[in-house]
Amino acid sequence: MDETKEQPRAAKREARVLSLAAMILLTGLWASPSLAHKTFLMPEKFIWENGQAVNVSLSSSLKYPELQFGAKRDRIAFSSAVVGNHVVGNFSFDEHDKYLKAGFRPDHKGYGVVAMSSKSRAGVIKPEDADGYFDEIGAGDEIKHAFADLPGEPPLHRSYSKHAKAFFCVETCFDGRDISYKPVGQPLEFVAVKDSNNRFLLLREGKKLAGQKVDIFAADKPDMVLTTDENGMVTVNTDSHGPVLLMSVWITLPAQADGVYHSDYATLTVDMNATE
Repeated sequence: MDETKEQPRAAKREARVLSLAAMILLTGLWASPSLAHKTFLMPEKFIWENGQAVNVSLSSSLKYPELQFGAKRDRIAFSSAVVGNHVVGNFSFDEHDKYLKAGFRPDHKGYGVVAMSSKSRAGVIKPEDADGYFDEIGAGDEIKHAFADLPGEPPLHRSYSKHAKAFFCVETCFDGRDISYKPVGQPLEFVAVKDSNNRFLLLREGKKLAGQKVDIFAADKPDMVLTTDENGMVTVNTDSHGPVLLMSVWITLPAQADGVYHSDYATLTVDMNATE
């Protein structure tokens, strides 16, 4: 191989990836297609006193658990909170540059699940940036080859939605814990597994998703990459002393290779040490 020719090519590829990353940073929370951005729900604390108003921040960040980019209220397509098997109403939202603050006051104690999903957003990626985009979202060879085999140099049409979820407790983590085993109806979501604090099930359209990559982030530990087993389960073995973030992305291959490549992103924020 002629290294003098390969080096400029590599430099150009790196420049395109950096250019794409810069574009991602400028577009903000819901516009980010990149796995580098971690969009998540972060409760101010994971165990609340009974009668307190619960506050949760929705944010996106290059480095979890920092809150860096907030969303507008009108970007939220779905929001839900359940505590101790009772649905919570009357959400309040407060927009900030670094996060969207959601508040609600539960009428019951017990285990809680809060979830939010964004409206779908679509856009076009230049053909020379398609490889970088596919790498950023973790696309497999089938998807890359389908697009690469298209005649000419067409742009990449893509869309995406974000689906965030967090577990928390009001006074006790035992009452109503079975709600964490139930899906809330997001297209891609994590649910808990009975009799385990560190096992989680990944569902796509309510069905178990086997062989799917799951990224694990914790403030005090190195990042990990796991894969769901044949039953869609992932076991998170970490001795982190704080909350952990699980993240996965599912890319839907369009019926026609020149169609829209849609990505669903799912995150779950959970403190596996919260067992009071």
